[in-house]
Amino acid sequence: MEELMQLIYGNHPKSMKLHAEGEKIINFIREKADVSREDLANFLSIDLNSPNGKKHFYNLVSPMFSKILVSERRGKTVYYHLSYDMFRVYMDTIRRKAKYYLLKNPESTKEDEERQ
Repeated sequence: MEELMQLIYGNHPKSMKLHAEGEKIINFIREKADVSREDLANFLSIDLNSPNGKKHFYNLVSPMFSKILVSERRGKTVYYHLSYDMFRVYMDTIRRKAKYYLLKNPESTKEDEERQ
């Protein structure tokens, strides 16, 4: 789980403080499948009506959006759920970028893979 937290939040000392609550979020959503924004905030004991509470909530949740978390609006309520497919797309993008920057001739390795 620590590797996943580092992918989501990074390893800066200030963002390391978010790792424990991030793990709680992932475990809670995994248990429930779909969680409303209000239920998640209540679980974390965060008041979404206060500016500081709202800021802290979105500091925790926003980094997850492009990596593992999907939000869906149903009426006026926002629900969150985890998406392995989104995580796979995120990792494939990283692999493609790494291949481009780390290999001398990335096209030749593609041809080698096709031959096998």
